[in-house]
Amino acid sequence: MQLLTNKLSVSLMLAMSLLAGAAQAGTPQEIPAKPALSGTTLNGKPFVLDTSKHDVVLVTFWATWCPTCRAEMPTFRKFYESHRSKGFDLVTVSIDDNMSDVDDYSKLSNWMTKANQQFPSLWRNASDYKDNFGKVWATPTAYLIGRDGKVIETFKGAIKPAQWARIRKAIATTSAAPAAVHHS
Repeated sequence: MQLLTNKLSVSLMLAMSLLAGAAQAGTPQEIPAKPALSGTTLNGKPFVLDTSKHDVVLVTFWATWCPTCRAEMPTFRKFYESHRSKGFDLVTVSIDDNMSDVDDYSKLSNWMTKANQQFPSLWRNASDYKDNFGKVWATPTAYLIGRDGKVIETFKGAIKPAQWARIRKAIATTSAAPAAVHHS
């Protein structure tokens, strides 16, 4: 009986790791020619991504259950604060199934308080939310949108130092009018 239990446990763990790998790999998604995103921010403000302002925008899809996502949020916030005056914007989109998960997380997280939240953050499952980024298969997934309004690069998983350097380079490439995002 013990041998059967051990074999079942090993088989179950193997199946779970294969499924987890498949979920991370996903299918290749198409990158939108002109990224579009709109909805209501977690602070209740209408939001429309405006790529015509010629700013560099990082749109990141994350979830409260993702440890990498939670660990990266303070870095995203600090990067946004130090680069927004140079023509950089950040938009975060939670892919959590339930808004209550986002609400619970925001109560525990200092960066999501209204006083500290200066970049737009949305919930992808809200009734008024729309985007053309397709299925997000891995979290975090981020899209770097250049000043021309096109996606320059996609990041899956934690953004590494060399990738942050490429984001800085995209911001430094040309300065433009601030505010690539439109808050109505």
